[in-house]
Amino acid sequence: MFASLKNGHCITRSVRSTLPRFYSSSAHSLGIDNTIENNSPTETNRLSKTSQKFWEKVSLNRDIENGKIALQLDGKTIKTPLGNGIIIDDTRSLLAYLLKLEWSCLPSLSIKTHSLPLTSLVARCIDLQMTNKPGCSPQLIAKIGGTSDVIRNQLLRYLDTDTLLVFSPMSEFEGNLRIAQNESYQPLIKGMEEFLSRFSSNSNIHLQVLDADIHGLRGNRQSDIVRNAAMKYMDSLSLWDLAILEKAVLTTKSFICGVLLLENKKDTNQLPPTLKTNMENIIRAATLETLFQIEKWGEVEDTHDVDKRDIRRKIHTAAIAAFKQ
Repeated sequence: MFASLKNGHCITRSVRSTLPRFYSSSAHSLGIDNTIENNSPTETNRLSKTSQKFWEKVSLNRDIENGKIALQLDGKTIKTPLGNGIIIDDTRSLLAYLLKLEWSCLPSLSIKTHSLPLTSLVARCIDLQMTNKPGCSPQLIAKIGGTSDVIRNQLLRYLDTDTLLVFSPMSEFEGNLRIAQNESYQPLIKGMEEFLSRFSSNSNIHLQVLDADIHGLRGNRQSDIVRNAAMKYMDSLSLWDLAILEKAVLTTKSFICGVLLLENKKDTNQLPPTLKTNMENIIRAATLETLFQIEKWGEVEDTHDVDKRDIRRKIHTAAIAAFKQ
């Protein structure tokens, strides 16, 4: 699950079928797993094999001189999947407290894969920072999913068919869904156009929408002007914030929702008024069509209810990690 250190090098283990599931990995061949990374005597390997608590105390170790806080189990700093300690700036002391609380509240038995969402995201933030330093091993970069440039290009693809840029036909749900989309999405689109114009020398930023009544079923692609502005915005982010943007975009399938989440946890005075919102409104915008489906056809047990809780957990986790007190 996490990495251990051997001879000063990072040893990264596969986390398929582990607890918690931080990163996905390719499947191993059948048989006994004799790999070093899967059998290192680390706390997290033990957790993945037993699914039970084995530590007595969760604590925060504050390094006042360097302005850092380490998350520890029985005095040992917990490590990320790439072997980096979960150590954060003391400007995020509230986040450190919530990380401690997350581990402290784990049950003694049957620890589930979703039990540590905040630790998972913070580990992702830390590993992305560490793998984008000069001289980092290509193998470690591959484990994290590529360089920051690769991640930015992947996120840019979500802007083409952004959830908030796809409008349903008026014939669906007696036109009520389309009306709700117009009321919810249009102000956000205009606000996002204004926001992205700050990252472009061209003030004519126009987001291309996909209107089912006009365009039918086809692909969508933003102009180079829009794409360049979106890329410059991502270039302006710290690697920590880029990892949070990634989490929000992948959860909502919306680049716009990702920006809304991240920027509303910063100085909202810099945002156009139409983009000032809260996490519940972001979740509603990302799941508007599903909400109408549930209203008409009813909620499917173990599907809609699970998805609803999952997206709420992920969005609020990202918001917590983005907040700096």
